[in-house]
Amino acid sequence: MNCEPIISVIVPIYKVEKYLDKCVQSLLNQTYSNLEIILVDDGSPDSCPNICDEYQKKDNRVRSVHKENGGLASARNFGLDIASGDLIAFLDSDDWLDLDTYERLLKAMKDKNADIVCMEGTHTDGEKFYDRCFCCKPTGTVVSGEEMTKQILLDNVPSCVVVGLYKRECWQNIRFPLGRLYEDLPTTFRAFKRAGRVTFVDETFYKYRKNMKSISYTPNPIKTYHQFLGYKTHYESAKEKYPEIFRDVTALTAHYATSTYFHYCTDAHSELGQYICEVESFLDENKKNINFANIIRSRRYALRLYYFSKPLFKVMCKILVITGLQKKLGLEIK
Repeated sequence: MNCEPIISVIVPIYKVEKYLDKCVQSLLNQTYSNLEIILVDDGSPDSCPNICDEYQKKDNRVRSVHKENGGLASARNFGLDIASGDLIAFLDSDDWLDLDTYERLLKAMKDKNADIVCMEGTHTDGEKFYDRCFCCKPTGTVVSGEEMTKQILLDNVPSCVVVGLYKRECWQNIRFPLGRLYEDLPTTFRAFKRAGRVTFVDETFYKYRKNMKSISYTPNPIKTYHQFLGYKTHYESAKEKYPEIFRDVTALTAHYATSTYFHYCTDAHSELGQYICEVESFLDENKKNINFANIIRSRRYALRLYYFSKPLFKVMCKILVITGLQKKLGLEIK
C-alpha cells in the first residue's frame, strides 16, 4: 500500500490547446507519482475538452471534468470542491513544472514540518527564460504563516496561488471570488493565515508562460478596479488584524484607487462609472491612514492633488493624456 500523501493538482483549462500537452505532461512525468491531476475544462470551445478526456483514458491519475464557462476562479473552486488529496497544488494550463518539483517540495515540507512550501518561478515565452517571479526566500527558510501573510499583504511577496504546495487544511472553506480578475489577490493570503509554518525551496521549478493572449496581457480598463478590489481586501485584513502594517497596506490600496480614478477621468469613464463611488469613498475615508512614502512618486503627487482639489485632479488627468505623459508615468490602460 502506498502511504505517501496524495497531491491534488488543480488545472483550470480554457482555450489553451496549443499549450495543454506540455502542461499535463509535466505532471504525468513527475518523479513523485502519487498525484490526482484534476483537469477542469471551463467550457473551452476548442479541442481542450477532448484532450482532457484522452488523458483520463490513458492515466488513472487524471480526472477530466467539464463545466460551463465561469472564469478562472470558478474553475479553481470546482477543483477544490472535488479534490481528494492530502495536499493541494495549482498549475495554470499554459504553464509547466520541472519534473522533480513535487518530490523536492514534499521533501522540504516533511523536513521542516511545514504546512506550506513555496517555490520560485521564472517567466518564459516557451523557449527562453527571463526574470524570476515569486520572490522566494532562501531554501530552508522557515517563517510563520502569520509573518508570510503580512508579507503578502504588504506585496513583498506576490499573491500568486501557484507558488505553493499546501496541506489540505489551509484551503478549508476558502474559495476564490467569482467573476473577479486577479482572484489570487483576495484569496491566497487567507490560505497562508491557516498555516503554522511555511518553508521554501529557492529553485525555479515553475515555468510561468507570458501568453500575450491571456487576460493578464489584454488591455482592459476594468483590470485596475479589480486590482483595487483585491488590495482593498488586504486593507480590510490589515485594519482588523495587523495595525503595525495598516498604513503601508492602505497606501498600496490607494495606489490602485488612484489609477482607477485616473482612468475614470480620462479613457474609461463609462466602463468605470458604476464603481467610482466605491473608489472615492475609500480615498476620502483614508486620507489620514495612508503612508505616502510607500507610494510611487507619480501616484503620490496625483493623490495629493486629488485631496487638494478633485476638479484640478481631473484637469491634470486630461493634460497627461493630451501631452502623452500618461504612458511615461505608467498610467495607460493595461
